Formats: sequence, C-alpha cells, structure tokens
Amino acid sequence: MQVSTCNGSEHGKISFMAKQIDDEQVFEAVLETLIENGYSGSTTKKIAQKAGINEVTLFRKYGSKGKLVASAVTYERLKIDDSKIQYSGDLKRDLTQMVKSYSKISIHQSKLFPLIVSEMVRYPELKETMKTPHEIVQMFGKIISLYQANGELKNGVPILMVLNLLGPIIVHTMLNSANPELNLPPLDVDEHIERFLYGNTA
Repeated sequence: MQVSTCNGSEHGKISFMAKQIDDEQVFEAVLETLIENGYSGSTTKKIAQKAGINEVTLFRKYGSKGKLVASAVTYERLKIDDSKIQYSGDLKRDLTQMVKSYSKISIHQSKLFPLIVSEMVRYPELKETMKTPHEIVQMFGKIISLYQANGELKNGVPILMVLNLLGPIIVHTMLNSANPELNLPPLDVDEHIERFLYGNTA
C-alpha cells in the first residue's frame, strides 16, 4: 500500500492505492498448499497465508475454494507448450510432439492430478479442475482420428489411443517425482513412439 499527501487545498488528504494481487503468486500458493495438505486440508486461510494476502481478498477476487483450485490448475496447464501440437500430416512428428509436451510436465502437475482424482469422489467441485486435462486429451484425440480417417492408424476410440500413448509418460513422471531414489532411466521418446506405432499402425 502506498500513502501520499497532497499540497494546497488538498493538503493533508491521504490517498490509498490498493495492493496489486499477483495471480501467479496466489496460484503457486494454491498448488503448494494442495500438495502439502490435500484438498480437504487446504483451507482458504492456509492458502491466503502462503500467498501473503488477506483471506477476504482471496474470496472476493477468486470466489470459492473450488473455483480457485480450478484457476490454479488452468494456470499450471499453460506451462505445457502445446502450440506445436496440431495435425501436420506427419504421423510420427505429431505423436512425438504430444509425448514431448507431457514428458516435460512440472513436479506440481505430476503430484497434483493424482491427488485431485483420488479426492474427486468426496468433493464433486473438483470435477471442474479436470476440464483442462480433458480438453487436452480431446484435442489430441481429434488429431488421432484424422490419422485413422486417412488409414494410417487402426480404428478405435481416439481418446483411448491417446491414453495408450501418454499413459507410460505420465506414470514415469509421477514415479520419478514421488520417489527420486528409484533412479528411473530417462524415457526414450523415439522408442516409445515406435512401440506405439507397432501396435496401432493400420
């Protein structure tokens, strides 16, 4: 907060400038609090304290805890660079881009999504947080369906094929972040793509 005084007829008058809220700081606080305490234990008071803002301000700007968590998940999703992921006509190239985008997911993401899925049954408001990953899978599924249509990939449910492609990547990242002592070797993207194509090429 900045305090300024004015001279002349305005002498002695104090004006206040509201403190700017840093969305990134708030969303990082949300994610860290969730990972440390789970959803039920992540009170808005704890989130506000970690973010360094007032709890009332948190509610006014972001709404309910469910909406705040959904916004934080969307923020985290933007860290995945999928700008290059689109149908190009080069099957191997497009599959590689999909895999590489998920092989670089952050530690937050690798810990966050399993936590959300495990608590979603008890807290239905968490379903909103899965909108973002669903959109990504659907986007990838549309690309898969185009390659099915041109005869390069076998027929099947596109979204299930996407899960078949990304599943090992996601599990590898989760295990690596959960227990670094496992010393898992880096996942060979090219080899993984070849295995996927071996089982799914038309």
